[in-house]
Amino acid sequence: MSAAPIQNLPHSKMSFHRWKSIVGLFSLCFLTHCSSGPSPSPLPPSASDLNLLGQAFLCQTETEASTSWLKPGSQKTPWGNGSEHFQEIAHPNKQGQWVVFNEDQTLVGVITVFPDGLSLDDYPTLRKTLSQLPPARDFYLTSSQLLEGQVPDSATLYRTGKATTTHQYYLRHRPEQDDHLIMAVFVLDPYESLLDGSHPKFLSYLQIPSSPHKPKTDISTTPSLTGKDFLGLQQFARGEIALFGSCGTKHPDIAQDAYQKAIHYGLSETKQLAEAHHRLGLSFSQLGKFPEAKASIEKALAIQPHAANILNSYGTVLVKLEKIPAGIQAYEQALALQPAYAQARFNLAKVFELINPKRAIQEYETFIVLAGDNPDETAKVAIAKAKITTLQNQ
Repeated sequence: MSAAPIQNLPHSKMSFHRWKSIVGLFSLCFLTHCSSGPSPSPLPPSASDLNLLGQAFLCQTETEASTSWLKPGSQKTPWGNGSEHFQEIAHPNKQGQWVVFNEDQTLVGVITVFPDGLSLDDYPTLRKTLSQLPPARDFYLTSSQLLEGQVPDSATLYRTGKATTTHQYYLRHRPEQDDHLIMAVFVLDPYESLLDGSHPKFLSYLQIPSSPHKPKTDISTTPSLTGKDFLGLQQFARGEIALFGSCGTKHPDIAQDAYQKAIHYGLSETKQLAEAHHRLGLSFSQLGKFPEAKASIEKALAIQPHAANILNSYGTVLVKLEKIPAGIQAYEQALALQPAYAQARFNLAKVFELINPKRAIQEYETFIVLAGDNPDETAKVAIAKAKITTLQNQ
């Protein structure tokens, strides 16, 4: 479908009340679907009968953890702007556990390492889950054995998860032995890249039951990550869980602070820097600060001018600022770049309801075609169908 040129819009004749009505159509958008958030996890469900967290759960506060299950003698060290606790557990299985909180004292990840390996014979549910997962990565644990003519131990990473969390399971393979679980990582999605289980700090703990020539790792001397690159990524992840409510409630004020800090520290990837400005704009939008949102999203577009999702958000901000023609232009630019962008179609249809009902019907019909098979869009498809009926009866 070709987009109607923006100069054909009868905006010069539009009444003040009609402008206000169009802006009102977008009031709910900033609380729900202004812009695409993180993509839903493609990972299969994570069913397990191995309870590694006990009384812990991701998103718990550090205070809650310290008064319930976190051992008083755990070693606490800085983790960027947050903190990391290390504790050793002897029973029922020997394990070392890293418990990580961000600067808001939110539990964002737990890494559990079994130095002796854990047999899965007693955990049929987890064993079944792992059997259904494709390997995410294979690697050698002791590649130095190759130089000695030996077959080295290897490991396979399996990834699964739930709506906002990812679970990593590492299985060790040894010649003529059953596979054993050596590590499990539970992490809020935006933090996964910062808490990768294959980091040497975690893998080195597997050397505890070793020869005299391989001493136990000194956990307390493990260097904390304080470089600006790490701090920027850490703040970006903090912003993500606050903006999109990974822990059940959205906190745009925290998100605003986090993205501003991420931009201040710097992000080496151009696309992620643009997205930080974009997300900052969305945070301002949720706080009702639309001029600030506009300025932030314009900075994002200066870096990534052809990003359809950023143009879609820009269009919505412009509509909220009563810049209707410019908002429509932004939506149409997004659709020119990505014609199958269902959300931009839906937003464009809403604008046209009071300007050009016939065009609105066309856009709603296109949206239904694009989103009809997506279960996440069921509610909006129903809204679009009702809108079409209303517009046709006017």
